[in-house]
Amino acid sequence: MHVVDMVFFWARAEPDRLAIIQPETVITFQGLADAIESISDRIDQLGLDPHEPVAVSLANPSHSLATIFALFRCGYSVAPVNGPLLLHLRSAGIHNLIYDNQGLVLAGGRNIRFHESWLPQKLPTERRFLRRPIGKVDTILFTSGSTGLPKKFVQTSAGLEGRIVHQNVNALSTRQKALIIAGLSSAYGFNAACELLYPGKTACFAPSGEAALRLISTFGIDSLIASPLQAFELAKLKDQMPDYNLSSLQVILLGGASVGRDGVKQIRSALCRNVINKYASTEAGIAALAPLHLLPDIPGATGFLAPWADVEIVDETGAALPNGSEGLIRYRTPQFTGNLENADAPATADAEGKQWFYPGDVGYVTDDGVLCLTGRRSDLINRGGIKVSITKIEEALEALPEIREASACGMEGRSGFEEIWVAIVPQAPIDISEIRQHLKDHSDVGVMVDEVFEVRQLPRGDLGKVQRHMLKEMMLRLKEGA
Repeated sequence: MHVVDMVFFWARAEPDRLAIIQPETVITFQGLADAIESISDRIDQLGLDPHEPVAVSLANPSHSLATIFALFRCGYSVAPVNGPLLLHLRSAGIHNLIYDNQGLVLAGGRNIRFHESWLPQKLPTERRFLRRPIGKVDTILFTSGSTGLPKKFVQTSAGLEGRIVHQNVNALSTRQKALIIAGLSSAYGFNAACELLYPGKTACFAPSGEAALRLISTFGIDSLIASPLQAFELAKLKDQMPDYNLSSLQVILLGGASVGRDGVKQIRSALCRNVINKYASTEAGIAALAPLHLLPDIPGATGFLAPWADVEIVDETGAALPNGSEGLIRYRTPQFTGNLENADAPATADAEGKQWFYPGDVGYVTDDGVLCLTGRRSDLINRGGIKVSITKIEEALEALPEIREASACGMEGRSGFEEIWVAIVPQAPIDISEIRQHLKDHSDVGVMVDEVFEVRQLPRGDLGKVQRHMLKEMMLRLKEGA
């Protein structure tokens, strides 16, 4: 059963049940179904090729979901996107865009401006909800691999349904209202919205900031879905605005980039004690998860291996390694279809021909079944024969009190050899020469970095991951302007 079919089911069965909550906006399942029908009628008039996917870039989450669901209902595959992704649509074979900002359009494609007249102008006097069978429509999602460049991943309707059914056995199964801070253009945010609406729960949206605190306090939201960085920023804001009552929050589900143990402590202290972390991918689903307070105090611990996931640590040849040994992480789940277009490492198959998914991470599994991350496969910079971990460089820098955050990457130097370039966001005056010497003397780094840049902020994606291709471009511009 497709999520759109379930929206219409709830619209018939419990029309006044809340589907979406936003600041200043509350939408019932009946209201959402009305919007889907109205937009479906408008889409039928556009004359789009049913074999061509359509991208949707709408700032309003309820408009975005209603439009995406209407396109599904009309038989189109859909790509939920944001502004930065527009540059990558044509290379992904997407030439149609529904948008709401005249400044952000698809060059060389068909741009269709969304208008509020697409929405129902008055409540229907008679419930129609005409049934339209949902065909084999796909969701085209973009994930970031080792370089941060967006990569296309096709999630089939069967794959979406399997993910929804599987996700509803997790910690959010008993919760009714979840605030999704992760954007709908991310696989994390879009799938989370579908996972909530399918069983008739309420998807709540607010930008990460005071609006999110106000929404939680006003509507008694019991769950928060965010990246660790988004939750960490919200926790810092809550400390500055203690009058907001967040006692309704019962669970926080984290996925994406890490903020470290200290960041998790602040999230648990300011927002909610029950914080669940998951190690997952768009392609293969969840491999490990656990409440963070139950995990041992091990750097990089992500969660207990999920019983439905087959997880192995292997060397470069694909040979399995014993517990405690560091190597490449590979796994497979019932959701994994074997589509490895986005993998950061080559695919392998076992004797039965079943494929493994390589997320590109390096780590190990403890004897107690805890999956621990130590870095990315691409995290190693080969500087003159000495391999240095980007993660170790960043950890060494962020341990300094005058540095708020830092990131590093490998850049090809004029000599043709790989160099180490570092970007630093300071929170106090810094001495670059002292920082360079600190990294050379640090036991986990041990080399002199080639370039250090002071920046206002690091370029990050929707889930808080540093976009390394954008970071490289930023540092190159700074180097050229020096």
